Amino acid sequence: MKANPPILYGLLMIVLFGLSIIITMGLGHSLIWPVSMVMVFSLLLLRGLKVPLKTSGRWVFDGVKSAWEVYLLIAMIGLNVSVWIASGIVPMLIYYGFDLIYRVNFLPMIFIVSGILAFFLGTGLGTLSTIGIVFYTIGSSMGIHDGVLVGTLISGAYIADRLSPMSALVNFTIKVVRTPFNEYFFRMIRLMAFPILITLGLSIFLGRLYQGEVTVDEVQGFQNILKSEFTLSITLLIMPVGVLILSVIGMSTRKVLTLGILAGIFFAFFIQQREGMLILRDLIFGYRTQSPHEFLQTLEIGGVLQMVEVIVVVAGGVAFSQIFDACGWIAPLISRIRKKCTSRRTTILHSGIFSILLNAMTCDQTVGILIPGKHLKAVAGEYLQDDSDFAAVIANTGTSIAPLMPWNVNAVIIFSITGVAAWQYAPFAVLNYLTIPFLFYRKS
Repeated sequence: MKANPPILYGLLMIVLFGLSIIITMGLGHSLIWPVSMVMVFSLLLLRGLKVPLKTSGRWVFDGVKSAWEVYLLIAMIGLNVSVWIASGIVPMLIYYGFDLIYRVNFLPMIFIVSGILAFFLGTGLGTLSTIGIVFYTIGSSMGIHDGVLVGTLISGAYIADRLSPMSALVNFTIKVVRTPFNEYFFRMIRLMAFPILITLGLSIFLGRLYQGEVTVDEVQGFQNILKSEFTLSITLLIMPVGVLILSVIGMSTRKVLTLGILAGIFFAFFIQQREGMLILRDLIFGYRTQSPHEFLQTLEIGGVLQMVEVIVVVAGGVAFSQIFDACGWIAPLISRIRKKCTSRRTTILHSGIFSILLNAMTCDQTVGILIPGKHLKAVAGEYLQDDSDFAAVIANTGTSIAPLMPWNVNAVIIFSITGVAAWQYAPFAVLNYLTIPFLFYRKS
């Protein structure tokens, strides 16, 4: 059944959806209740517009049900993050990352280290809230400009949201567009390689403008804290390397995550000597430490319960997309965009702008991935090389620009972590927007 209520009501729903996310995150409360209440309000609003609750409820149910594989992957990512910390894999990467930052130029090193850690952790915000806090503290003590420092960290950390096989956003994108991860990965590597080198070069230049140095004692202090909590065996390298190999040769993300979780449990039990009940608690609630050190407490992330909020936001975005489609609000807009897509360049331009605008309206990346991925895939297939090419467009426009919008949930959280506003760091988060022009001119 199709309905055609005025689109003004749809815009009201989207605005309330976005505001509920921002306000709730700002207050530090769970997203589950406000997103659920906005959904109930939307159904009641549609009821007032003569759409039966049974009909609108079916729209929501069908939409939410269609993304069940994505919810499963998101939950598995939460399990993976916590057990990779408990097993010592992430602490080991951080430990050896510290070996680099006081030996050479600080800014390029934190760009590289945060990028590597983010790739295996699978989350830009998670990287910023762990090692990013430490790097920010050290950089500030050196007198590095806050915007430069946080912008460099974001350039590295948000590699995860576009490239990591462990990223919820990456997996959501490839599921919506229906492209294998290995094809998407190689497309992104070819696209991002030169922008990464340019960003690295800029960070070297900016780093030389600051004369402060990281002291060996300061870095070794953090390393000693890690060694006091974890057994940092070289054997732990097996998992990061294995995940990369299995992902790029084409193994499904679900299988890769399953192996990662099982291996993490094995290492946590046999190498870290962590009790089985503690590992189970880590999987459910996220990694927890008894250490009084604030540095180790920053590693208290992950767990399947933490991902419930992410699943709720994604489900909310999917449900709103289904409502908009059923109410006939999307079709005229999509029709206009399709008419403007007459070449590779115009297809990239209008698909990218559409994704960015949707993210700006909803304050989250979910809808900016879902609606273009679902409704513009057919026209993109006429002018772009393949589905992975189209997925790269979405990832390098809406997804990558979102943290630079001051009202986006990413920027709100970044501000709460560092105290640095989006307008301060956005000009220096070069990699987040530098890939956009390469979408037009870099062909493979």
